[in-house]
Amino acid sequence: MIVPEMSRKKIELCRELDESSNHKDILHWVVVPKNNLDTYRYSMVKGQKSHFITYLNGNIARSDLHRSRTGFWFDNICYVASMEWIVGNVSLSDSLSKYVRGLGYIYRSYDSIERLDYIAKNGALHIDVLNPNKSKITLNLLITHSVAWPSNKSASHINISEKSGLISLESDVAKTFINLACDGSYSIKFSENNLIFNIEDSKEISFVFSPFEEKDSSSLDDVILDHMQVLSLADLETPDFKLNKIFFWAKNDLFEFYSETSTGNGWFAGFPIFSWYFGRDGLWMGLAANTVGMSHLTREHMRTLLIYSKDGRIPHEIGLSNDGMQSYSISDRIFNTMYMSIDSSLLWLLSNKSLENWESKGFEHDNVTRVFKFASSCDSDGDGLLENNFSDGLIGWPETWANIRNGKAVDINALWVKTVELYSNELNIANAEELKKKYLESFFSNVSFTDFIDNSGYAKSVKSAMQFVPGIFFTNNNIVETIKQLAEGNLTPWGVRSVSVDDPMFDGGYHTGTVWPLMTGWFVLSAYKNGLKDIAFKQLMTFSELAFSSPDLGRINETYDSMIANPTGQFAQGWSSSMLVLSVMQGLLGIDSIEFDPSSFKANGHHNLPEKWKKVKISKLPWRGKLYNICIDSVEGVSVTEV
Repeated sequence: MIVPEMSRKKIELCRELDESSNHKDILHWVVVPKNNLDTYRYSMVKGQKSHFITYLNGNIARSDLHRSRTGFWFDNICYVASMEWIVGNVSLSDSLSKYVRGLGYIYRSYDSIERLDYIAKNGALHIDVLNPNKSKITLNLLITHSVAWPSNKSASHINISEKSGLISLESDVAKTFINLACDGSYSIKFSENNLIFNIEDSKEISFVFSPFEEKDSSSLDDVILDHMQVLSLADLETPDFKLNKIFFWAKNDLFEFYSETSTGNGWFAGFPIFSWYFGRDGLWMGLAANTVGMSHLTREHMRTLLIYSKDGRIPHEIGLSNDGMQSYSISDRIFNTMYMSIDSSLLWLLSNKSLENWESKGFEHDNVTRVFKFASSCDSDGDGLLENNFSDGLIGWPETWANIRNGKAVDINALWVKTVELYSNELNIANAEELKKKYLESFFSNVSFTDFIDNSGYAKSVKSAMQFVPGIFFTNNNIVETIKQLAEGNLTPWGVRSVSVDDPMFDGGYHTGTVWPLMTGWFVLSAYKNGLKDIAFKQLMTFSELAFSSPDLGRINETYDSMIANPTGQFAQGWSSSMLVLSVMQGLLGIDSIEFDPSSFKANGHHNLPEKWKKVKISKLPWRGKLYNICIDSVEGVSVTEV
């Protein structure tokens, strides 16, 4: 038997699924393409050490985008840049009949073959094929051994050797080993980095692609078990199946996006671009991950950021190679992007407090003090609030208009004031309450939509989603009114725009109007915190609609068009998924990422269930080494039980 037993079982299971399964089977997503163009959307299987991005149809063309990481990547090297399967004389891109995404694997049914892809625990890519008609199969591969951004390096020459089904491709950059097993015959041809397999008279075929010559001992069983052990924690049960399912799969994203590389460990931000480590992105992910049993992954991400920090300045992004220019242009100015943020350090400190809450232990005091000291140094005028400084790369999320945003920014100082409040005892800060008062008076003494106050004291108004960040932490009548008024131009039926349609800055651009699930999460948390339950719940449910209408079902894109519900940006984005998790846990259920305590939640917990819901459960919630079941019942109240 060539195809392993577990692969065979999953093929048989997926064979029986159809589109109706999407609404009753929490473990699978099923796509039946209506035409060939439907199949030219990205799809991914991922392990902790590697990932494999193709089109839904299972083929993938080489990308010439410097930052794109399509194909098969292990660590920071691309081992297979393009892949095309031809069965008989028909490309698989023309014959896909069904696509199923499960936990750690993808099944595809074609006109004449079935295929299952997964990545083993050691990072090897497995592709198993059932070919009952013994059709001739041709597999075309492009091997480049290119290195991830910011490097431009790739193999200058690749040598090939073959012995007993093991093909070795060696260059000055890497080695690719391809193990082929089949019950028929095969031949290979290699020319100009193109490797062609011709396979005949085979009912079963198994490929393994790996940087290692030896076979791995792990199996698909191990991959699925790892997923289930993590995803069984913080199990959500609401009256809405769709919400339960996307919550489950958002947790799966947090688990799968975690990556171990030679650079460090942590979450990749998105795919196929941004597949490296970010401060801002990964720390929002960490706040969510802590609430669903993945605080150990948060700790690893934070440790990587700390290792690459500079005098307490937490990085904005960490590329996966040490050569090449890690740069970005804003308003004709070139920045080194590694430290291009002011909020990464603040989010690191907030995530550390969250880690302390869920694990009883954060990072060492000296490290915390060093990061806090850097953050404090961003108060350039000594008034207690922090100043963005474009020329030094001390900027927040709105990168494309960072050049005009020098001074005190509404979102950055919300993070800062909350940070000071949380560390006031540990770091002996006496003025935390006065600082909060100063912040609220500066930005919310009235409803003015003040985005930043420049260094001359001029308050610039922008109707942007940055205004929602303060409400995540603070309540105030003018914050409430700001949320209400911004809702008119920022909210859409598919999420929250970065800039309101009625603001002069709006043009529908990436930072100037595009819909971001990240900001939908900010809005949901802010609206719930400030008592606006109805509009918060309505926006929370946009996550469900996006996931159930995604080209790769269950995914939540990085961005969406500002005027029509079309996905844009990266097809898989970490903070999009994490903001769904945080919106449910902290927003809907009141399980705060930083301050939750099960001992007081029964008496003091403040949940936001809609009136039509009678009961919600969250089972096996990990907190400080113990597991808790929480039930919120509209009649019987809240119960908290240690498992």
